[in-house]
Amino acid sequence: MDKLGPQARALMGHSSSLAVPQELDFLINDLRAPKPDVTVSKVLGYIYHYLPFVKHEHNLRLVVASFLNSPVCFGSVVPSFEDNYLIIEVFKLILDKKLKVSQPTLDIKTFYTVLLKELTHFVDFNPYQNSWKVLPIISGIQLALELRDQLYSKNNFIQYGWFFRDYDSKLRQLFQRAMRYSISPTFDDNVINLSLLSLAVTFKKDDKIEDFTKGISTHFLAQRTFELLYLNHESSNLIYSKFYHFALTPNLDEIIQKEIMQKPVIKHMNKLSFLLEAYFETLDYNNDSYELIMNICLQLQHFNRGLSSSVQKSIFNDPKGSSNPQAPFQHFWFLMKGILFLEVIIFQGILTRFLSSKNRNYLPILQRNQNEVKEAEYKQISLKILNNLYYLNFILLSIGQGGFDNYNFVYYLAIEIALSGGVSFEKFTMHLIGDYNEVNLYADALNKNYVGRSKVLFVLGLWENYLQLGTKNIDFTKGEIYDLCIHLADDAKYSDNDLIEASHSVLLLCFSAQGNIQEYIQYVELLFGQFPSRLSSNQLSIAIETLGKKILSNPIVLHGSRTSADEFLEFLLARTSELKSGIPIKAPSVQTDTFSSAQPIPEIEANSTLRNMGEKKRKENDIIKANKRKKPKDLMRIDLLPPGKVAKDYVFRNRIILETTREAYITSFINVVPYLPLSVFSYWLDNIWELIQESDPEERNFLTSVLWRVLSENLDLNRSELAYRWWYLEKEIPQAPQGVHL
Repeated sequence: MDKLGPQARALMGHSSSLAVPQELDFLINDLRAPKPDVTVSKVLGYIYHYLPFVKHEHNLRLVVASFLNSPVCFGSVVPSFEDNYLIIEVFKLILDKKLKVSQPTLDIKTFYTVLLKELTHFVDFNPYQNSWKVLPIISGIQLALELRDQLYSKNNFIQYGWFFRDYDSKLRQLFQRAMRYSISPTFDDNVINLSLLSLAVTFKKDDKIEDFTKGISTHFLAQRTFELLYLNHESSNLIYSKFYHFALTPNLDEIIQKEIMQKPVIKHMNKLSFLLEAYFETLDYNNDSYELIMNICLQLQHFNRGLSSSVQKSIFNDPKGSSNPQAPFQHFWFLMKGILFLEVIIFQGILTRFLSSKNRNYLPILQRNQNEVKEAEYKQISLKILNNLYYLNFILLSIGQGGFDNYNFVYYLAIEIALSGGVSFEKFTMHLIGDYNEVNLYADALNKNYVGRSKVLFVLGLWENYLQLGTKNIDFTKGEIYDLCIHLADDAKYSDNDLIEASHSVLLLCFSAQGNIQEYIQYVELLFGQFPSRLSSNQLSIAIETLGKKILSNPIVLHGSRTSADEFLEFLLARTSELKSGIPIKAPSVQTDTFSSAQPIPEIEANSTLRNMGEKKRKENDIIKANKRKKPKDLMRIDLLPPGKVAKDYVFRNRIILETTREAYITSFINVVPYLPLSVFSYWLDNIWELIQESDPEERNFLTSVLWRVLSENLDLNRSELAYRWWYLEKEIPQAPQGVHL
């Protein structure tokens, strides 16, 4: 009775001798001849309350047919796609309710069968006008599959499993057939957008997009899907700007949900991304496809630049914003994460197209030229992709990149392709970090600007990859990268730990075996100056070992017989000797074991330091797999041992944490031992041993354990032989020298 109007209720109150209209009559009338105030929501409300409880097959057919002919939802004036999107949601709810209804109603099989027949007949009657109208209904049915299978198919496969398997196949075929008539440049935008949303909901990642859109231009589909996602201020991703204008009210969460998060495009952003990925993967190689990709990348760049700029001026310009429990922050960063994922999937489709050739129509003699054209195109495309990731790096750093394999695929493949451009890549990185409109490198400004720092960190990551190439431009490395990074690594000016550590990570790659030894020494002085207030003992050791490896692997002659190795080792000896024992380490405010790299997957050359970390930390930093060797004496022939000298091994101290600055300096020195030239190997072991012996008893015990670990696990065969003679025969350490407890 509540659904009836005043006239109907009055009629129901008349004598029982009159023919009383039934609820179904009013429903059919409202569907086919609605009053001016009837909206899409009202129509869907009517059928939601009626269809799950329908008892007669004829009534179900009548209501479905009336709904499909409703002028409110499918009339000459098409409602907005956001209004009609509710058809998807409501039909899912109808099926969910129907599947759970226990009172006597139309049985499940009959219900589903009638529904499919009505939709099929409606499409067959006029495919060109009716096809788009059934798409949201089918999508809603598809969304209810999980509950249907859980309640029926899995519990009674004989009765329902075969039926629904055949049913799903027919429903899918109907959707695919209807889809081909539902998108055309001549159609209303709302029809196209609703069809794309319905396709996104129905399409699965392992589906072939051609099965759904055969005969429709892939270029047109890609462009219209992109426009749906990015070009409408009220319904697309541009809606993020509303976050800047919300007032902090008690019902803010509800407002954000209604005005932003429940918008169809935002809600199904990830599903739409898979559509775009599929479109790009299937594009042919021709000028039109190249122009489409470049145009979309440029439009994305425009969007991302605006996003980055606006966030930079807002309350969300905060590295800890994603952990803020307040409603606007939680919803904002959820949306940002969705935007990042969306674009990464788009780029993944573009790059997958590069890897999986679509040139099978070309003759072999033409293949080479075609590949050259493809590579030239993708060098430009990759630079555009990296430019977009540059603007989105503030999102990645805020939410974390752990397990984001899609991002790593896009990031590293784009870099690999772009790096083949040589000088163009170098100019590209300098443009990113040198554009004052994007980045203000002045310390006071950058310290306060999280988004700005994220852009700098992105460029540092690009430089890390560039410097890991076999060949690199020395002038660019020294004249641009080194000069800027040594400036950014100065903690007297810059306060952000990630920025300083990433700068160190790049600097360690700038040095080469042929580098200026004075630059090495100046840099080590910078490291010592930042320990322990800024750098941890492990970070110090990683840096010094990395530098030592570069210098000692190929020493250069400076004058006479003096080499760069002599200069470096004597400097370490002098700086370490002047340290007093017992000065405790004051841990840095942010304790980390390795330098924070500016790229997703860092590479660390300091094998010895990594191996000497505690077992738990070694697992956490499993960048270089442990390569455990036998102890020096076990690598030797037993007859080389003098009689009676096969003594018990040195017993490790339990402590593995460095406690004093002297321990940290000497440990860093010890970790250089695997790279010592053979000609001076024993000489420098003597110097290190003297440093250990000059330490106080507690330090001495600890450092002897560190030295043993390096000598027993980290040496090659030649150095192991020398280490054995030095440890067992010269120093006779197993015989318990003074201060060592066995």
